[in-house]
Amino acid sequence: MKNSIVFIFFICFLAISCTTKTETKTTFIEEPETKATNPGFIHAVYFWLKKDNPALLKELKEVALPKLATVPSIKNVYWGPPAGTPRDVVDNSYDISWIVTFENAVDQDKYQVDPLHVEFVEKYKSLFEKVQVYDNLVQGGK
Repeated sequence: MKNSIVFIFFICFLAISCTTKTETKTTFIEEPETKATNPGFIHAVYFWLKKDNPALLKELKEVALPKLATVPSIKNVYWGPPAGTPRDVVDNSYDISWIVTFENAVDQDKYQVDPLHVEFVEKYKSLFEKVQVYDNLVQGGK
């Protein structure tokens, strides 16, 4: 009899367990922003000095450009001389380049009016023979 009661209790427990509705909540993990949803912005600037001026080139590399690189809207920044690549399609005539990436065009617009950028332009513009700028929206990459 005791075994029968235990058996009946077990069957009831099993029946209740199998019929209890369990609520399941699905949580979706948001995908991080990708280059497809946030294209990014590349601002590439090439500078030609008015004359061969090693002291000015050194000042640009060691003082002016590192200071300019602290503008908050900049995502990444690179600067340096031409690589000297010996191909007809490569222009190695500039003295120094400044390649900046931004999250978007709005951040690049902020950079253009940032006091550090305005100061750089005012201080150095008369020393350049030529400045060539290429702005690009990033639409692909890895």
